[in-house]
Amino acid sequence: MLASRGMGAINKDKIPKPKVIKKRDGNYPVEVFKEGGEVWDKPRPKGLGKPKKLSSDKKSKAKAMAKAAGRPYPNLVDNMRAAKGK
Repeated sequence: MLASRGMGAINKDKIPKPKVIKKRDGNYPVEVFKEGGEVWDKPRPKGLGKPKKLSSDKKSKAKAMAKAAGRPYPNLVDNMRAAKGK
């Protein structure tokens, strides 16, 4: 698989394996991949350790991102983006 713009190189071992099923209307196998889902539906990765409080500087960045997007207060994505430093 070739790396696309913005993704970087993808290790072949990390590419998800498809589940192969057979449809009722024919004998052709079909590959089905797992859907990603929303960030708030996924559990916290174990490698991150315990969650830490946002500093006042990062809280103000999250509030500014929310205000720029037209929201009255920051959501989880704003807080994650501010904690990451982007």
